[in-house]
Amino acid sequence: MVADAFAAVVARERMVRANSGRWRPDLVVDTGDSALLRVPRDHGCMVVGVGDVGEVLALVEDHAADLSGARFLILPYGILHAHPGRVEAALGVEPLGAWEWMWCRTAPARQPGEEHVGPLGHRTPEEIDRLVEAANPQTHVRGDRSVSWWGYERDGDLLGVCGLALPGPGFERENGLQLAGLGVHPDARRQGIGAAMMAAITRWGIARFGLVHYGVWLDNDPALRIYRRLGYNAGCWVQSYTRP
Repeated sequence: MVADAFAAVVARERMVRANSGRWRPDLVVDTGDSALLRVPRDHGCMVVGVGDVGEVLALVEDHAADLSGARFLILPYGILHAHPGRVEAALGVEPLGAWEWMWCRTAPARQPGEEHVGPLGHRTPEEIDRLVEAANPQTHVRGDRSVSWWGYERDGDLLGVCGLALPGPGFERENGLQLAGLGVHPDARRQGIGAAMMAAITRWGIARFGLVHYGVWLDNDPALRIYRRLGYNAGCWVQSYTRP
C-alpha cells in the first residue's frame, strides 16, 4: 500500500521523483493533489509535504501523532505566511528557512579552479565538520556521515565543501544526485570557489546519474545567479522546519 501510494506521488512530483532513489517512506498520505511522506532517518524522521498549502497543513495536523519524531520538514512555500504558527504548534518545530529546489541535466562549462575540486576521502570527518560549521552552519547535513563530501583544496588548505547524497541501489536516471551543504570558508569567498565546486561536481553527477539537484536559500541571490548561469533550472519553492 505504501509503495503504491509513493509511486503515485513520484509520478507527478518532480522533486519527489528526483529523491526517490534515497527516500523510503514508511507513511504516505495522498489526496491525489497533495501528499505527505514520512521518511525514516537515523534520528527521528523527515517529513515531506507537496501540493496545496492548505491541504498539506491539514494533513500535518491530522497526522501529528504519526509525525512526532519529525526532525526536519520540507513543506510547500507559503505555508508559514498563510498559516503562521500552525505547523510549529502541531509538531513542536520551528521555521528553518525558505529555499528554491533546482535541478540540472546539462553539463556546465568548465570554471576556473576546478583542478582543486575532488572527493575528500583523505580528510577526517572532524576536519570537514569544522569547515561546514564555518561555511554553512544551517545545512541539515552537518555531521551527516551518510553523505559523501567533496571539496576545494589549495596549497593544503580546505577552503570549500559540498555534500553528495547518492541515490540508493537500483537507482534509475530520474533518481538523481542530490547536493547539499555547499559552503566556502568566509575568508575565501568571492574567489570563484563555489562556482568551481558546483560546476565540477555537477558535471560528474550528470555523467553518472543523469540529473543533479540542489536546494538554495531564497535570500542567497549571488548563489542563485551562479547556479542559473551554470544551467540549473527552478523546480519549486520550499519552506523548511527543524526541531529546536
